Amino acid sequence: MAAGTPPTVPVVVRYFGPLVDVTGTGRETVEFALPASVAEIGRQLHVKWPGLEAHSYRLAIDETLCNDSETIEQAREIALLPAFSGG
Repeated sequence: MAAGTPPTVPVVVRYFGPLVDVTGTGRETVEFALPASVAEIGRQLHVKWPGLEAHSYRLAIDETLCNDSETIEQAREIALLPAFSGG
């Protein structure tokens, strides 16, 4: 690791609904430098999967919905949850 480069940790990322069509998978492991804001994690995923930008979704970190401004210190799983509809 280069000097000044933050360490990364492997995190399971899960995709649902139309986001599976964008990524071609429902689950993958991605290396993230933590701590990071939820917004930064989203930006990193948009770089990897540019098609995500066309969709509306929320991030859940370890099964807890998060706002973009929250800082994630550690995570085992990140889920991208698209808008769900139904009755």
